[in-house]
Amino acid sequence: MTKRKRWPRNEVMYNKIQETEFLNFFDFVRFISLKVCKGKKMRNTIVCLLAWHKFPDLSTRRARSLLLLFRKIKLINVDVPCFKTLCNYRAESLLRNVLDELIEESSKPLAKIEHDFATDSTGIKTKLFSSWYSLRCKKRIKRRDHLTVHATCGVKSTIVTALNVETKQGKDNIIMREHVDKTNKNFKINEWSGDGIYWAKENCKKVASVGGKPYFKCKKNWNGKQDGYPSWKEMNSESVNDSEEYDKHYHKRSNIESTNQSKKMLHGSKVYSKLDSARINEETLRWINHNLNVLNRAKHEWGITPKFME
Repeated sequence: MTKRKRWPRNEVMYNKIQETEFLNFFDFVRFISLKVCKGKKMRNTIVCLLAWHKFPDLSTRRARSLLLLFRKIKLINVDVPCFKTLCNYRAESLLRNVLDELIEESSKPLAKIEHDFATDSTGIKTKLFSSWYSLRCKKRIKRRDHLTVHATCGVKSTIVTALNVETKQGKDNIIMREHVDKTNKNFKINEWSGDGIYWAKENCKKVASVGGKPYFKCKKNWNGKQDGYPSWKEMNSESVNDSEEYDKHYHKRSNIESTNQSKKMLHGSKVYSKLDSARINEETLRWINHNLNVLNRAKHEWGITPKFME
């Protein structure tokens, strides 16, 4: 029986990354509040919400207590609102535009090294249960509500370049094509991979239109005679005729599975808000904090120092 290949970790570098995580976090919060937010009130809100969601499983009241401590020791310099006001801010649907901009800004520093991307979706648990499921099945069975998160990340660093948090499933391919446009604004795209749910002609056309090459999980029902775009035909032909080489590119998408797992382990795998808008904002804030962890790693591993860390 052959032994499984081990990938030893650089313990010295790993220790540096872990030890500087919170120091760089507050530098990031101060930078982002000035970079994206125009008004003082919005800056204060973003600083408080980002600091709150850095620590999973904190209730609003306990989070405010922690924010007051941060202010007392001068880690943040903002007016901390009452817990009810914090909840109201987080539930504001207009906040979503600002959070999308924060995702974009936090991913820009890695444009130098990221050229291959992957898209995937994952589920996030909530604290609520659907009653319609029990009524339809005529059984007393609780079915937990979930959010669906569509994320696109760079396969080298796992930085998230585009994110959609939805309360319902569906529109996977439409969202994926939107992510291609968002990513193309700041990154040069060479390859784009995804599992079988993204195996579609329009997706191949979109990736090829921005200069990239698609690598999706090709299904067995392709017979080589179907009409389609050149990128669609080339992708399917390569997956059949040179599957070993094709799989090397396709399996880069495995890194996004690691991204989902890392985010859930460090920043929580469920949301606590009851309103849909608050759930979406809560989950997005946690993905922004995931990007910060990636930037902290980039500083030590690849020598990329964002402006707010200088």
